[in-house]
Amino acid sequence: MPTLHRTIQFERVDPITSPDALIPATIATATPVMRHGVGEVLDCTASGVDLARAPLPLIVAHESNRLAIGLVEQIRAMGDRVVGMVRFATSPEAQQIRADVLAGIHRGLSVGYRHLDEGTPIQGGVAYRWQPHEVSIVPVPADPQSGFFRNLSGAPTMPTTMIKGSDAAAILKLCRERGLEAHADDLLERGLTLDQAKAEIVNILATHDQRSGGHLNVRPHTSTDSARERDLIINSLAARMGANVTGEVIRSEDCVSLAVRSLQLAGQSVSRHDNRDAIIRRSMTTGDFPHLLGAAVGRVLHQAYTDSPAALKTVSRKANLPDFRDRRVVRMGSAPSLEKVNEHGEFRYGAVTDASNTWKLTTYGRIVSLTRQAMVNDDLGGFSDLITKFGQAASRREADELVSVLTVSPAVDGSPLFHADRSSLITDALSVDGLAAAVNKLRMQKELDGGFVLQSPGAIVVPAALEMTALQLVAAFTPAQASAVQPFQLGVVVEPRLDAISTTDWYLVATNQSALEHGYLDGAEGVQTEQEQGFEVDGLSIKARLDFGCGWGSAVGWVKADVT
Repeated sequence: MPTLHRTIQFERVDPITSPDALIPATIATATPVMRHGVGEVLDCTASGVDLARAPLPLIVAHESNRLAIGLVEQIRAMGDRVVGMVRFATSPEAQQIRADVLAGIHRGLSVGYRHLDEGTPIQGGVAYRWQPHEVSIVPVPADPQSGFFRNLSGAPTMPTTMIKGSDAAAILKLCRERGLEAHADDLLERGLTLDQAKAEIVNILATHDQRSGGHLNVRPHTSTDSARERDLIINSLAARMGANVTGEVIRSEDCVSLAVRSLQLAGQSVSRHDNRDAIIRRSMTTGDFPHLLGAAVGRVLHQAYTDSPAALKTVSRKANLPDFRDRRVVRMGSAPSLEKVNEHGEFRYGAVTDASNTWKLTTYGRIVSLTRQAMVNDDLGGFSDLITKFGQAASRREADELVSVLTVSPAVDGSPLFHADRSSLITDALSVDGLAAAVNKLRMQKELDGGFVLQSPGAIVVPAALEMTALQLVAAFTPAQASAVQPFQLGVVVEPRLDAISTTDWYLVATNQSALEHGYLDGAEGVQTEQEQGFEVDGLSIKARLDFGCGWGSAVGWVKADVT
């Protein structure tokens, strides 16, 4: 259906000849202005507009950092519009602009304002109470009915130029991509062709980049500035999600304000009239905000992951893998013993026995979403709780896998890992005597060819039920009798998951053991994150992935006390 618009009439009450004469102007009307798909209507009744700041400065293109060129006085709310009288300054610049206004060169006016309420839905859009704080001369006003010498006739007419549907869609798309949604309706109503609209969009963007224009200026960033700004945004987002951040943080800015900074970093201008939802949507499509937000989420996730490491990783050997194929751990026996060479100088060949065991990586993951509503509301706390739990869940997964390979009857070199024949199994309770028995078994373990393994006791692995006993056993104190002496310096590793299997079984692990291994995919150690702006989910989807595996490489270095 063709767009209807109002005819603009020019109203001259009397010829203006005196240089001091005031010029009549309409600074705003109740005409709906499309902003992000919704008609914004400024309430122009006496109760709808707050004129406490009147008279208002007259400036050029909302350039608030320069001196005003005039003043708008005698401002009145007329019900369907707000009018006033313009007094120009005496400076040469102001008088030149005044002459151009009288000549009809400069016609459009735009008011700078702020909303005083959340808006009331009405026919044609949403009506807002508002307060003006400046009036600007602009080439293309958002409200085409405002300007010098203007009046509303109220007679709707059809546009003189019809725009093809494909061109209209292309113009709308160009405006959305460049954050110029507020100008889309004006371009369409003027009947511009696609090429003409492109040229007009370039001019609008150039004006935005050169002037403040009610917008936030975008200054060029050096590579150093950009890197610092990115880190600052990431740190601030992570801090808002509860992470412990050591770098520079902006505590006073919320999620939307940080999204504005990301748009500025990408060279985008942000209108002060843009609402919070519009800023978030723009930052998720035209800026670098999704990547910055994803990096902050990854920082929170990684912190939660590292704060609760799997207990058995402290005694397991890390061996990262280049791919997802089986890791084959080939174990060589000790070198053959050197034999006495006879008087003829004859040397004999010796053989080295070997064996191999395998394990591989498995991928674990889950997707969580940060909704657009949460970002607009700056409700990152609840999301951070979810991310924190997600990081803890990744750590729990590692712990579950390590406990599983330790307790589910592991077989190494084709036979059970913990067996009396391998000098790796005892039945003694955790005590000085039990520890002595375990150390003895550890010392007696042999290589594949029967040679002894040179290893020393390093740590005790216990369920939570034996934690106090283990700590007392390794504590430094002066015993009353020699039989109570425990001479080894041992660490204690407590794994509560072992309690579900046995509250009395425990393990002795050799220093720098290489039997139990765990690893990650090379270059992706620990939990990894990826982000994607959701289509089915209105927001940002965060994928957390963990490529982890564990298993046994040899049958030495561990002794189990099967007390049950």
